[in-house]
Formats: sequence, structure tokens, C-alpha cells
Amino acid sequence: MFIKSIKRMGFLALWRDHKVIVGLLFAFVVQPMIPVSAQPVAEFVHFQAEWRVTLKSDGQGTDSRGAQWLVLLGGLGGQEGVATAQDQVTWPAEGSGAYRIDSTLTPRGALAVLLRRLHWVRGASGEVRGGRPELLSASNQRGDSPATLMQIEHGRMQVTTAGQAASAATAPTTPTQPAPPGLTDPLTLSWGFLQRPLPTRAFTVPLLINDKVQTAYITPQRTTLQWQGQEVACTLLDAHSAQSSATLRIWLRQSDGLPLQVELGMGDRYGLDVVQTLSAVPSGLPAFKETPGRPKFP
Repeated sequence: MFIKSIKRMGFLALWRDHKVIVGLLFAFVVQPMIPVSAQPVAEFVHFQAEWRVTLKSDGQGTDSRGAQWLVLLGGLGGQEGVATAQDQVTWPAEGSGAYRIDSTLTPRGALAVLLRRLHWVRGASGEVRGGRPELLSASNQRGDSPATLMQIEHGRMQVTTAGQAASAATAPTTPTQPAPPGLTDPLTLSWGFLQRPLPTRAFTVPLLINDKVQTAYITPQRTTLQWQGQEVACTLLDAHSAQSSATLRIWLRQSDGLPLQVELGMGDRYGLDVVQTLSAVPSGLPAFKETPGRPKFP
């Protein structure tokens, strides 16, 4: 009788343990799986673009001799060009947020002394809203000249010169000028179509050239560009202004809006073009978040 009681108690204990184990297994199965460490989604994409800079002249400017002399000097740079340029780009990964572009063009080697005026530092920053960039500040400096700073607030643009901040308290208030809606600049225009549908029709845009606002008429053209030894399908943005003979041409890769080449025409006086060609696809572009309706980077 005692042995039977012991067996009965052992069976009941085993049954209780069995129910506990089954309950634990059931709880484990029905509980949602929680990752040990979730990877945060990058808010911004940071990358550096490297450019090769060359000069070309059509020989038709009123001061074409000077331009041809510069092109001759440029030929000393060989295939590497007369200068290099770097763009440091910070862009919102999901299409909305703050952006910043810092660009530096530096003459190469011995030409750095002869063409020091070609040294060019620019900057642009603003806000991308609904996929469209809005310029809020810009800067421009050539050679040894002080930088010109542009700040846009409430539809007005204030232009100042670097180095004058210390005397700002005693100097009169810097006058402002209207900043029309949709104001952009060459840097923002070049990079602003990343992962956006490319334009197919002509459009007009207020364009900040140095510290002046011009009305640019831009005609998009489907074309190809010889780049990295291949013919690449592009959309060419051909910009002209009635206020200036300077021109701006931007080749955007059709697949993703990446600027492959930027050509700055210096105007009728020189007939000289500064041509920037992208050296390679910047690393970091795939960090853009893929969303429905956006093209993907190859």
C-alpha cells in the first residue's frame, strides 16, 4: 500500500512537471521573436564625390587668347586635368530633411601657382521637403578673395563678406534682396535629383550665381555620355539666362540622377568652359532608403 502511494505520488509529480514543461514550450512558441539588437535606419547619407577638372575653349570669345593660353596650360595636366574637385555631400536618406554640400576645386601640381584663381570653394545647405531641395544658405570663394556668404530667411537673402563679422555691431545693417521661391544654386541643382524622377520638359528656375539671382531656362534632353569607357544614358540639363552669357550644363545618369559631368561656361568674353567629370561612383549611395516609386541604384 505504501509502495502504491509512492508510485501514485511520483506519477502526479511527473504529470505536474510535464504540464509545466508543456506550458513553457507553448509560451515560448507563441511569444513574438524579439531581435537581440535592431539595426537603426540611417537618417542621412554621407559620401564624397571626386571629380577630374579640364578646360576647353571654342576660340570665339572676345578675350579668346587668354582662354586659349589657359587651355594650353591645362594641357600640361595631361589626362588627369588641370585640377581636382571634391564634393562632401550630406543628404536625407528618406527624401526629407536637412542637406549640405561642400565643394572644393584645387589646381594640380605646378599649375596650382599659375592658376591659383581657379581655386574655388563653395557651399550650399538647406532643407529637402517632399523630395525637393530648398536652398537656405550658400557660400562662394575664388582664389585669395574673401568668401561671400548668402543667408536666406523669410523670402529675403542677406549677402555678407567673410571677415566682417567682428565689425557687424558698429556697421550698418547689411541690406537684403528678394529670394524668390524655389531658389537654387549649381551645387543643389547638380545633386538635387538623386533618387528623383528626372525632368522631361523645359522649366524655369531662379538660380543663384555667385551672389546674384538669375532666371535660368533649363531644357532637359535625353542623351548619352562617354563615361568610364561606356556610353551611359543621361538627361542633360542645359541652363541659360538672359541676364548673363554664362552657361551651366549637367549630365544626370538616367538610372538614378547621379551627376556624371558638370560644365560651367564662363561667358562670351573668354569662350572658356570648366568641365568637371566624376571620377567614380561615390561609395555610400546604396545607403539611400529604397521606397516605392524610386529608382534603385545599380
